[in-house]
Amino acid sequence: MKDNLLEFPIEQKVYNLALGYASEQANLEVGLKHFYNTITVWAVNHFMGWMDFETILDQDCNWTVAIESALELADLELPGIGKIQCCRICEGETDICVPAQDDALCARELRIAYIFVQLPDPLDRVKLLGFLPAADLHGDTVEISVADLQPFDNLSDYLERIELGTV
Repeated sequence: MKDNLLEFPIEQKVYNLALGYASEQANLEVGLKHFYNTITVWAVNHFMGWMDFETILDQDCNWTVAIESALELADLELPGIGKIQCCRICEGETDICVPAQDDALCARELRIAYIFVQLPDPLDRVKLLGFLPAADLHGDTVEISVADLQPFDNLSDYLERIELGTV
């Protein structure tokens, strides 16, 4: 695997928020999904802020309320551009399966990109590994290699082309 391009610590308030969402679930599996999705969406949202892209979470005066809509699917919306799927990768994982849709309401065609976030053990930081434009994924389920992810140097141009309608 290539060197990780972006790595930063998880803020304690985000970790606590993720634990809170997880504890609200009656089902352990759903609770874990909400825990990891909260951290993954936060990481991508944090990165989008570094890149000067506004997200739907930035528009809401209460981040806690806004993230609740992203918990199930781990989507992050960039107003006027589209939705990014925030995909969690386990440490050491080299191949990723990306399903065509997570549920009937959110088909792959509604997304503009996938950003892949590694949550290492111990869970004290995140590593953003790369991205793929949604148009690069074809078929019901696509298996990709972490080595095939595009570097974040290309992401800003890609998002700006979508915003301008030139993609």
